[in-house]
Order: sequence, then C-alpha cells, then structure tokens
Amino acid sequence: MQSHPADQDANESLRLSEQAYDTAIFHPRFRQFYGESDLYNFGFWHDADGQRIDHPGEAARELVRRHIAQDPNRARARRVLDVGCGLGACTAQIASAYPQADVIGINYSSAQIDHASRLYAGPRISFQRMRAESIAFQDDTFDCIHAIETAMHFRTRQQFLEEARRLLRPGGRLILTDVLVDKPTSFVPHENVLPTVGAYRSALEAAGLMPVTVEDIHADTTLPFVRMLKRNAMAAYARGLERSIKAYVIAVAERPDGS
Repeated sequence: MQSHPADQDANESLRLSEQAYDTAIFHPRFRQFYGESDLYNFGFWHDADGQRIDHPGEAARELVRRHIAQDPNRARARRVLDVGCGLGACTAQIASAYPQADVIGINYSSAQIDHASRLYAGPRISFQRMRAESIAFQDDTFDCIHAIETAMHFRTRQQFLEEARRLLRPGGRLILTDVLVDKPTSFVPHENVLPTVGAYRSALEAAGLMPVTVEDIHADTTLPFVRMLKRNAMAAYARGLERSIKAYVIAVAERPDGS
C-alpha cells in the first residue's frame, strides 16, 4: 500500500525511502485501521459469495486470497517468492495455500523484515532484506512470484518485471496487483507511469513475459477503500488517491516454456 497520496509531479517529492515506508506502515492510525491483521493494502471489498466486507483487515486478507487463487499450480509448487512482503502476514497467508513450497518474503525495510521474522518465520517461511530490482537468487528458482500492491514503487517496475522473468522457472507465474497513474505522484516515480491496462500488458511483454490476464479491479479495491478512509477521518488521503489513481489491476503473466 502507498505511504502517502500526492499532488506534486516532481521526483524530489517521492516518499519511497525506507524511513518514509516504515513511518507509514507502523503508524498507529493505520495499525488501528487494519486491526490485528499485519496487512497493509487497499483490500478487495466483497467475498467469493458477493457479500460486502466491512473491515479493512478482512478486505486486505481477501485481496491476498484473490492473488493466491490466480495460481492453479499451488499443490505442485516448491518455491514461491513474495516481493514487498511488508510485515509478513501476507507471506504467511500465501504459504498456507502452498502446502509443498518454501515461501520467501523480501522487503527493503530492515525493521519490517525483523517484524516479519519474529512473528511469521517458520520451517517453510523465511524473510530476507533485498530490493525488488536486484533480487539475489539464481535464475529459474521460483514456481510463482507474488507482488501485492508494490510494483508501482520499485525503481523501476520494468527492472522488477525483468528480474521476475529471470527468476521464474519456464511456465512459472508472476501475479501482481498494481496501481496505474497518468502522472508521477509521491508514491509512483515518473519511470513507472502507466495509465492504461494496454500499456501494462505491453510492459509485461517487453520483459519477456506472456500476459495471461490483466484486469482492472478499481471498483472493487480503490473506490471502497477510499470510502472507508473517509469514514475513518482520513479524507485528505482519500482525495489524493481519488485524484491520482486511474486503474487498479490484477495481472497474471507467465514465463514462456523453453524461453
């Protein structure tokens, strides 16, 4: 999830430092907002039966469930990567759906990695501090890579997509939720401006990945999240998101077999 909305276009206004990231994710107001979930994303605000979800923590868990559901090969997977793992709860949720896999969460914040390691590390779950644009694993390592609402921050998203293609085994799957904007903000650098679903699909292809689906779920994520922010006296933040976000996608891409 983004640390702040923004109206400025200049890169000097970016708030993507480790300190800014930690300030946002550990802020008492957001910790209260999400309850005990240890999650930090916009959420998906109705369940599989179409029933409305009314709590941010449960909506955040539902978004992770939607991610997981995009991988039909979970039972066969042996190694899975969660990029931008935050406080570790999403990595643990992912691991529960991959019964045979070692699941690794990575993040550039040492404080968040420490938190995740204390609370969520286990026999199949581990956490490492590293940046998404230069991931220290060998080629052809992972069956699936998840990036839950993080790729818009990376410097750059395209470098991360290329890293994901390198790290995936042939036929492996990259699953992302991501925010699209038509101009830079404090949480999206100018290099990552992609205003349309078509442009996003092209970015995946340029990285050597084969898009399976790229779907705009703005109405199920951003819009109800903004309404919930307003109900919780965070109207300024909500207005910033309304102005800047043009689409919110869930994207699935594969490394082609034999590539």
